[in-house]
Amino acid sequence: MQQKSISGKKINKSITSEDILGKDVIDAEGAFIGVAEKVLIDQKSMDFIGISIDKGLIRSGITIGKSYIDKIADHAIFLKIRVVYDIKGKLVFDKDGKKMGTVSSIDIYGKKNKIKNIYMKPISHSFFFKKIIVISADYIETIGDNVILNVTMNNLSKK
Repeated sequence: MQQKSISGKKINKSITSEDILGKDVIDAEGAFIGVAEKVLIDQKSMDFIGISIDKGLIRSGITIGKSYIDKIADHAIFLKIRVVYDIKGKLVFDKDGKKMGTVSSIDIYGKKNKIKNIYMKPISHSFFFKKIIVISADYIETIGDNVILNVTMNNLSKK
């Protein structure tokens, strides 16, 4: 017999907070992001709006909206996206393949998962590259194991 809620909706195929809390959260590329620690519900509509993720003692947690969640499986929560904060520490190369530095931090647009700028700690100790360099997302060609720019080091120094 089907179990129904007071509202008359079937609830036997629903999931509970116990099905979410404590599960590993995995991004679209298979990287471990953290562990789901909170279920977020809109106070007015009572709709599920996302999860809060604990990334460990040293790193601060993040919040993921439900539109970024692909599926909740028995063993993990899978995301549709790669979380942008994950590029911190990656090497930055110019379009000619010259190693320029490492990503030290990022700016994002509001609470979106979209990069506005990256901050690069340069490897070179030339006059131009003595301090942290701000690089607009417009100059990023690809992000994978490394960050590849669509400009050369010389062209970047002119901008």
